[in-house]
Amino acid sequence: MNKPEKKALLLFLFLFGIGFLIRLLPIEPVPAIEEFSVEEKVSLQKMDPELEKKVELEPQKSISSPKKSKKRTEVKFPISINKASIEELCALKGVGPKLAEKIIAYRESVGGFKTASDLQKVSGIGDKKSKNILQYIIFD
Repeated sequence: MNKPEKKALLLFLFLFGIGFLIRLLPIEPVPAIEEFSVEEKVSLQKMDPELEKKVELEPQKSISSPKKSKKRTEVKFPISINKASIEELCALKGVGPKLAEKIIAYRESVGGFKTASDLQKVSGIGDKKSKNILQYIIFD
């Protein structure tokens, strides 16, 4: 083995040894993230038709502007689709403020929802979203 090969072998062994030591040491070379903030915490469970479940929403946390955090209200499921406010509709999975406004506008123009097919007539609600929403609403 010539001199350059010996140097390459020693460098390899040195780097391998450092990597092995780092692996064995109890410290983490990259710091772990222990805490982080979540904008919204929603806990949804499968609905029993006989039981009402509560969803607690924490106040929205914003990193850039903490003054604009809004207080969220407690929403009890199932909600009445014909009487729900924008805040209650926004608590549904997949429904944002714009879709909630469309639902309310359709509800006011037609006079209320009677079946699931009526809900699908709203622009932005297809089969998939309708199935997600139907678990948490009632028609009355």
